[in-house]
Amino acid sequence: MNAETFGKTDLFLWDHTSPEETIKFLKNAYDFFSSSSVKDSYRIFALKVVAKYITKAGFPRDQKALNAAALYIVNRLPASHPNHSSKKEFAERLKVTETSLDWYVSSIIENLGFFTIRDRKNFPYYIERDGITFAVISSVVKVFVEESIVQGLAELKPFDIKNVVDQILDMLITKLRIVPPVFRRDLTIKIEADLQEEFANTII
Repeated sequence: MNAETFGKTDLFLWDHTSPEETIKFLKNAYDFFSSSSVKDSYRIFALKVVAKYITKAGFPRDQKALNAAALYIVNRLPASHPNHSSKKEFAERLKVTETSLDWYVSSIIENLGFFTIRDRKNFPYYIERDGITFAVISSVVKVFVEESIVQGLAELKPFDIKNVVDQILDMLITKLRIVPPVFRRDLTIKIEADLQEEFANTII
């Protein structure tokens, strides 16, 4: 195993601009987060989102709207449930337009690949694809799928996607508690659809 793969980052902040410009931009973002009265851990997470975004997409036209969008996403992690405040309410609190907030939220999700799950009231929550929560979900899915495949190939028991997904969700929600139970229905749909597509041409 190559130890150099541990802690590898995709932050290349000096590729498109000078260090001075980037540092000033990030300081302005942090000042914005500090003035918004949020937890320090949320400020750092939101700052990381902004840093990754400008690495991928460059500087935005509206920094305040980008800052607000990063904070909106960070405030809607699965652990924050129940969180039923609307984008309109969030935009008004941070003094940005709802249209700008919506555009930058969509742009962050697209550029950084955030995974979206919804609660029973259809409110969105976001999971960072290179974060701990998504890594655990991916690992659990991989383990259960691989075990089910080899059992199917050895004819120990047939491969049943619905049964596999149930086992995956039991592990994630009941045993590991990586996501709250309220997301079981949406995660079931997403994981099952992903596995159905993956095994569309596979007979086990």
